[in-house]
Amino acid sequence: MERAFLAVAMLAATPCAVLQAQVDGDTISNVYQLGDVVIHGRAPGLDLEGFMQHVKTDTSFLHAFLNMRYWPHAVESGLAVRNKGEKERATLYRRGRLLRNGPQAELHVDSVGENGKLRARDGTLRYLTAELYDDLFWPKNTWHADNTIAAYQRSRGGKGRIEKYKDELKQFMFNPGQEIASVPFIGDKLALFDPHMAPLYDFGIDQQFRNGRPCWMFSAAAKDSLDGKRADEDATVIKTMRTWFDQSTMQVIAREYRIAHASLILDFDISIQVDNALVNDELVPTLIHYDGDWDIPFHKRELVRFWLRMGEWRTDQ
Repeated sequence: MERAFLAVAMLAATPCAVLQAQVDGDTISNVYQLGDVVIHGRAPGLDLEGFMQHVKTDTSFLHAFLNMRYWPHAVESGLAVRNKGEKERATLYRRGRLLRNGPQAELHVDSVGENGKLRARDGTLRYLTAELYDDLFWPKNTWHADNTIAAYQRSRGGKGRIEKYKDELKQFMFNPGQEIASVPFIGDKLALFDPHMAPLYDFGIDQQFRNGRPCWMFSAAAKDSLDGKRADEDATVIKTMRTWFDQSTMQVIAREYRIAHASLILDFDISIQVDNALVNDELVPTLIHYDGDWDIPFHKRELVRFWLRMGEWRTDQ
């Protein structure tokens, strides 16, 4: 069960809904009301309700993820396991290229550098974070390349242990703001916009440039105080979430989030950053960065950072 939690904790998307807005001409006012939740921000010319509906139904981030196993590209990545004092215990560097031969795809590894005690004697990875990273981003063998949402839906529900964790991860990524009952002790706290959770957050809309493109930036942040009193840290798991939507296409250009929780059962603090780019009208990832610290009883604490950079995309094949 604890491993299932880590899977859903690795990446995320940003949802929200708005029931009522105050509008002044073509500029949304700087306060929006979602039940008892106050939303702060300014966004000239934005149809708020239409925008929020798009946030809830967006599939562009999922499609960008699927493109990682479809379009040829180069990838470089690094992973580091460290002690609490920040000293590195083990590292893994890889560089490779996704190749296509008709409908078949393969991720070819060009170079590898590995140091420290990353693996057990049988060659398996010692750390669950590293195991999931390896399985998600460095798939083995060849596969049938298909980046359609329908193919993704058909592939869900694998029977293996890693497949189960990956499915929960994707559920958290692409069906955001929903409770995940299989995540112990905190699954209901992931339901960001349920009536019992939404009042704990401030939500905002702003205009920003991200990755060279004008974007709408939607944010959610756990409140510091409620009713004049300091907010309970244990009441929320999602601490901050931000999504940048391209103003011309409404596709997700970037997402960042941080989740944290401390108890005798689970103790973690994880931050994620994902950047996308449009290449020949195809949305593709260019950067993924993970920094996580998590600990559970009877297991060693895992402090792991990893990053992936992707480029040289060929979306015209």
